[in-house]
Amino acid sequence: SNKTNAILQIESLFLSMVEIYGTYKEMLLLNTTGHVVAHTNLAGYAFAHSYGKDLSLKVYYTYPWAQRTTEGYTFLSDIEWDDMAAKDYVAVTTAAVIHDAGGTFLGIIVFYIDDAYINGLMHNTVGLGASGETYLTDFNGYWLTTSKFAWYVDENKYDTLEETIMTERLLTEGIQQALTDEKDVKKSSNADYRGIAVMGSYHYVMINSEGLPWILVAEIDVSEALKVVNDLTTISIWIVVIIAIVVAILGYIIAKKFTDPIIRLNSIAIRVADGDLTITGNGKVKKGSDEIAVLTRSFGTMTNNIREIISSSQQASINVANIATELSASSSEVNAAAEEISSTTQEVSQNTQSQVNSLVDINKMA
Repeated sequence: SNKTNAILQIESLFLSMVEIYGTYKEMLLLNTTGHVVAHTNLAGYAFAHSYGKDLSLKVYYTYPWAQRTTEGYTFLSDIEWDDMAAKDYVAVTTAAVIHDAGGTFLGIIVFYIDDAYINGLMHNTVGLGASGETYLTDFNGYWLTTSKFAWYVDENKYDTLEETIMTERLLTEGIQQALTDEKDVKKSSNADYRGIAVMGSYHYVMINSEGLPWILVAEIDVSEALKVVNDLTTISIWIVVIIAIVVAILGYIIAKKFTDPIIRLNSIAIRVADGDLTITGNGKVKKGSDEIAVLTRSFGTMTNNIREIISSSQQASINVANIATELSASSSEVNAAAEEISSTTQEVSQNTQSQVNSLVDINKMA
């Protein structure tokens, strides 16, 4: 019949969603009176519902039924015992009302969310280190998801971690304060359920449709949290040390670049001042256009100029000495000539005097 075919198509769709998404363990279609008309579940699921099962007293029926005229209404249950009296298993469900094209209420679709999926979300603690964990508690502080650690089993308190859900109550200071104050709480240190000092964030969550709060807990051991800080401090110190060494090396290189030419110039200047003009700067010519390079080249030019001036002066002195020698030789020749002239003059004078005396004697005889 058409009804049977429709149910088969719905269940085929349900099965595809269960297998593809991996989020749900059972899907139900309830009619307007809350009876199961179609269902699909994971293979091996022990609590699957049967056709015709009356679920009209379940919260996932009563809440949506109250909103049956509201198109698009969705419901999210608290994480709780599926049967509060029997306490058979803990479930969290989501539901939505369905209507036909004319807006007539046709029934309710119900999804049982796989608790393994929720636990997987809570156990994904990337960024919280080895000791970090996240989990949910209900409005009384009872476990809603399993612990990441096997402490309860190791301490022989429970055979499995699943037994702690809705059974073991957490009295952690941060959890109790968040429930009392009805707001988020952060603790730099408080003892967790194992008695270990943890740093925690306790988020007061109101997301389910029943108006019952959850506490989303994120904790990390204080010892590990502080180790991260200490490691960062150590890394920071090493970074500062490395930077200091690099700066010192660069400073030395830069200083050598500027001081070496000055030291070399100073050494050359001292030797020049002592009269040593043979220095040439060891053949090193400072390249560049900075002040040190210009000064070095200017100093070299000055030294060369002084050397040339002194060389010219020395040559001039040699020339003057040669001329003086020649003049001295000429002077000696002049003196010799003068002496000869003087001697000749004296002889002439003597001869003249003799002649005069002879004339006088002749005159007397006359």
